[in-house]
Amino acid sequence: MIIDIIGAGSLGLLLAGRLIRGGATIRIWCRSERQSRALTEDGLTVSYEDGRASISAAGGSFSAGPVTAYAQQQLALPGDITLITVKQKVLHEELPHILRPLGRQKLHVIGFQNGRGHLELLQELLPESGIWAAVTTEAAKRKTLTEVIHAGDGEISIGKSSQSADGLDRNQQNSWPAAIISFIEALNAAGFTASLSKEVDTIIYRKLMINAVINPLTAIWRVRNGELLESRERVQLMKELYAEAAGIYGACGIPAGPQLWDAVQEVCRATSGNISSMLADVLAARETEIRWINGSIVEMGRRQGIDAPLHRWICGLVEGMTVREG
Repeated sequence: MIIDIIGAGSLGLLLAGRLIRGGATIRIWCRSERQSRALTEDGLTVSYEDGRASISAAGGSFSAGPVTAYAQQQLALPGDITLITVKQKVLHEELPHILRPLGRQKLHVIGFQNGRGHLELLQELLPESGIWAAVTTEAAKRKTLTEVIHAGDGEISIGKSSQSADGLDRNQQNSWPAAIISFIEALNAAGFTASLSKEVDTIIYRKLMINAVINPLTAIWRVRNGELLESRERVQLMKELYAEAAGIYGACGIPAGPQLWDAVQEVCRATSGNISSMLADVLAARETEIRWINGSIVEMGRRQGIDAPLHRWICGLVEGMTVREG
């Protein structure tokens, strides 16, 4: 099958490298022509922190091009699946004019973004397409334009969100397109642990809570995930962020309780040596995804008439850390 991957960051390269190894036809769409040239000339490498042998794909074994050419190529030679692995800011600010020409096409599109808001935007831009949500706990970090380090195994869950507007019954597996089922099979053949989920909304909100508690605090304190649990004061602020969000979840009818708080702590322990993506963005002076993570919780509360002062404060603090002075 032909798989288009928009975004050649850590996750995009990880998926591409292992899917190529698994026999899929991959087209990578990069935000810069420099990276697309480098991938074409030098190929793609996936290395592992746990000592496993690296995976290398020669430049001729896949195609790489600038994302500005994606729509034209999709119209000329449609792919089977499009994966969007860019961060929320790029999706909202750079991709609309690239995707809009495909508004009448019937594509299968899977969004891998953290937080909320991306599925609604994709459905608006591509009203005739099937929009799917993916949630992953795979850990990766890009080393160079052509090399990605796989930092930890995780899982990939793909499903239909209740926010979908295409009328597909997300509870009926026999109504899921063959392309989606084939893609899950391709992921598993490539060594991932992937599955179709009827409860993807639950998984999305679970990850949103975990990210909203862990990511901003690691970014503010410049600590690794596990270090959050090493201080009583840090744990207390984690609990307060969690409690405020849990109250909003309850008002929205989203389950949240002691088990979800336990999951937050377990992720800290399981990824104790990891640097969160938000901390990585702050250290690189990049804008973060805070508005789509903690900001999503603020917006959820607003719709229920509930204020979220702690999450608002966290948003302002993190956004202020990456402001470029004029």
